[in-house]
Amino acid sequence: MGEGLLILDTPGRPPWWQMALDEALLEYVAGKGDLVIVRFYTFSPSSVTIGFFQSLEKTVDLGAAREMGVPVVRRFTGGGAVYHDERGELTYSVAAPARGALGDVLGSYRVICTAIARGLQRLGVEATYAEPNDIVVRGRKVSGNAQARRRGALLQHGTILVDPDVEAMERLLRVPDVKLRSHGAQRLGDRVTSLARELGRAPSRLEVAEALAEALAEALGVRLRGAWYPREVLEAAERLAWKYRSPQWNRRR
Repeated sequence: MGEGLLILDTPGRPPWWQMALDEALLEYVAGKGDLVIVRFYTFSPSSVTIGFFQSLEKTVDLGAAREMGVPVVRRFTGGGAVYHDERGELTYSVAAPARGALGDVLGSYRVICTAIARGLQRLGVEATYAEPNDIVVRGRKVSGNAQARRRGALLQHGTILVDPDVEAMERLLRVPDVKLRSHGAQRLGDRVTSLARELGRAPSRLEVAEALAEALAEALGVRLRGAWYPREVLEAAERLAWKYRSPQWNRRR
């Protein structure tokens, strides 16, 4: 069994810093052989992130975001727009070598998302992996996930809906009607669920992180030890944070 780092960073940080940290982790792991890093974090204030290939104006109601004081940042990973509720959401990221079972994109989604689903099952949630990159409970989405790859390494991150403000989500995110109908939903609230809804209570984010960390360690074949960010990661994040605050990056498409 290999060694890995587990970083619990849940006091909440702005979206530009969180994205800079994830990108810095990808760069760091790319030069570290077999190292795996798993981290859990939250956003403060509540934020929206959009996928690398998405149009800002088409996916987010920017007027509502300004009125609500919700910053919007473009990720370096793909996937769709996500509302990160400061009080009702947990985000994880996994940085690992992109080889073996993680060598191809779909295979790595299957390994990591299945592990996340198993972690949620340990909490009593009937979660399953839905290709290519969702985790669902009886057809309702509880986690969306996205990936990027560089120099033989991958970073996958995803949101866990613990007890989010769905009304805020619906107000901020512009989801095409055709996409909702393809999932049998009339509105975004019909498409998603949460741990609070499924369990009848909102588990603590620490409880969720511990269950997911155990499942990820088993799936990735590593022993995770508690750690903080290596100095090189923090230095790289400092260099990268400007990008996620710049209009040139966030409005590039």
